[in-house]
Amino acid sequence: MRIIFAFLVLSSFSLHAQIQLPKAVVYGGIGACEEDCVAGAVEAAKIAGLSPVVVYPNTFDSNVLKDAAVWIQPGGKSKGAANAMGSKMLGQIRAFIKNGGGYVGFCAGAFLATSKIGTSWSNGLGIVPGRTILYKAKNYVTMEKINFVTSSGIKSRHIYWEGGPYFSLPKKSGVEVRATYAKTGQVSAIRTAYGKGRVAVTGDHPEAPQWWRDSSNLLDPDGTDYEITSEMIQWVISKK
Repeated sequence: MRIIFAFLVLSSFSLHAQIQLPKAVVYGGIGACEEDCVAGAVEAAKIAGLSPVVVYPNTFDSNVLKDAAVWIQPGGKSKGAANAMGSKMLGQIRAFIKNGGGYVGFCAGAFLATSKIGTSWSNGLGIVPGRTILYKAKNYVTMEKINFVTSSGIKSRHIYWEGGPYFSLPKKSGVEVRATYAKTGQVSAIRTAYGKGRVAVTGDHPEAPQWWRDSSNLLDPDGTDYEITSEMIQWVISKK
């Protein structure tokens, strides 16, 4: 009986080890928006099959990155987040990506990805080329029609948008354009390599939960967009 019990315990431990999920580090400090942007990023990580850990600048330890698959930067105020992180923490995140980690950024997380945040002189991560520039939507909070590039052609979806950027890219940047704003053709989402790592960023909020739409009385004919966030996350953690 003891032998059977020991076998069951060892089998259970082995199974747990086999199904251990990749870790996603989600920024939760100053600069992450108060409208549950952190919760949206956490949910996106879970749906993509990862185990999220929320970190804060005042208690940040770079050791959390050693076994992480991706850093997820939620929406909010990019300059506020950059100031809270400081140059040391930004450098540690940059090194994590350069050495093979992934980076996913939504809205403010996209602003933060360029070397300068938006049209300001505030330092960002510098993990994607070009500049981020505020997209001029009809309303500050809206459902924006986005055209996605797919293998079978252009696919349009309505995505929650709130003060996000478009990307102004240099020629021959090596960046893959993933989506554009339907009204203007300006680039709304890109993905690229940075060192040994990968970066996927978007100026809108595919991670937005349904209640964001409901609270702003926004009609979304497409529903939530977690398939987009899952594709972004899975691409950056893939080594293929």
